[in-house]
Amino acid sequence: MDQNTSMAAIEIKEKTIEKRGTVFLNNITLSIKETENWVFLGANGSGKTLLGKLIADESGEESGYVSFEKEKEILDYEREQDDTDILNYPDPGRSASEFILQAVNNEPLLSILAEKFHFAELLSRGLKYLSSGEMRKVIIAEELMSNPRLLILDEPYDGLDVQSRKDLTSLLTDLNSEGIQIVLLLNRFSEIPLFASHIGYMQNKKLILKGKSQEILQSDELERLHYFHEELPESLPEALVGKDDRYKGEILVNMNHIRVAYGDKVVLDGLNWQLKRGEHWKILGPNGVGKSTMLSLISGDNPQAYANDLTLFGMKRGSGETVWDIKKHIGLLSSSFQTSYRVKTSVLMTVISGFYDSVGVYSNYSDLEEKKAMEWLKLVRLDQKARNPLHSLSFGEQRMVLIIRAMVKHPPLLILDEPCQGLDEINRYTVLKLIDIIALQSDTTLLFVSHHSEDMVESISRELHLKFNHQNIEIMTKEI
Repeated sequence: MDQNTSMAAIEIKEKTIEKRGTVFLNNITLSIKETENWVFLGANGSGKTLLGKLIADESGEESGYVSFEKEKEILDYEREQDDTDILNYPDPGRSASEFILQAVNNEPLLSILAEKFHFAELLSRGLKYLSSGEMRKVIIAEELMSNPRLLILDEPYDGLDVQSRKDLTSLLTDLNSEGIQIVLLLNRFSEIPLFASHIGYMQNKKLILKGKSQEILQSDELERLHYFHEELPESLPEALVGKDDRYKGEILVNMNHIRVAYGDKVVLDGLNWQLKRGEHWKILGPNGVGKSTMLSLISGDNPQAYANDLTLFGMKRGSGETVWDIKKHIGLLSSSFQTSYRVKTSVLMTVISGFYDSVGVYSNYSDLEEKKAMEWLKLVRLDQKARNPLHSLSFGEQRMVLIIRAMVKHPPLLILDEPCQGLDEINRYTVLKLIDIIALQSDTTLLFVSHHSEDMVESISRELHLKFNHQNIEIMTKEI
């Protein structure tokens, strides 16, 4: 059927969503034909996610929807149902296969999807033990079990390594060729698939551009809208006077023959690595290879640190130090931390909590701490939202706030696990440039994890590669 004459599968006319005086979507008019596959782009907070939900609502029960929010809801449920304290052994919760088959018990279809998307080895594992990228695969598979006519995916590529992104694009292309209509909500122009026939661009809750892909991508209007013309300041807010009890030694982290296993599952084995002050590292490796486990050992959040030869900031783990003795030297941002930051608080209080290594602020803070927090918020152009509730911000804006929370105390070590995940082009450029300034103008040492080769920080000159090698993990280091 010709694309121009085919029936409209979804028709939205002059739709505005408003609650208590706040406009969330403004005068949306959109027609999506049955033969069209759409990609919606736009900055964080522009309204893309709500537009995706509106499209899902208009399509009825024939659509599947995958988002960061759904992932968070699933993991929240797993935490609520955790019976570890009662059982006196770790409660694995629902396995990936149990979750995928919960609504539609079709094991043959699951086997086909697991082979096509390379996640058969995940099926027996508990959901809460999956990485963010692994979880994304499982949620997509669960949605596909109901054979949806329309599949809507909100930032499906974030958290996936290079091979998994290729696998996902291949899977979506196959699904589209089999008759499933695809709608993607993306931040990265580089992730627009070849099968995308139409593009929409969101700004300030409005759908301000829409049309055929090539016409939109080549338009002068899109270039003007998306052009990043602001430069970051040349210097950072200074550290607080009187708070300088940070570790002064040269060696920040020393790992000898590190081994981490959960039952029969060995995550890390034989890791020898040393991090010196001023040596900025990028950590690379596919999903499930052990990157997040390695970082949890350094941040003090993994109890298996006590069973290993691990020295952090001059303190041998298990020598009487507390987790807070470790954390005061570290700034941390990861997807799991963002998921767990559930306290109801303002943007400003979130940043101030970085001085105390706490989730929320539970003691009197100083005027100077508030001043410094505002300086950081201004740096990333979120100072006008300082008094807003953190969870009223878009996912990407929340990520920006949590990044500067990690930076606010000028820690000796800054751990950034996929810091650009969920960020649009402009905010991603801002974050990467800000990280580069941190490396150049402070004495903070960086550990940076990213699956995206385009997420480059010029000041990072070393790489640690974790690779699967049959049943073992191969560890390679190099200078770049």
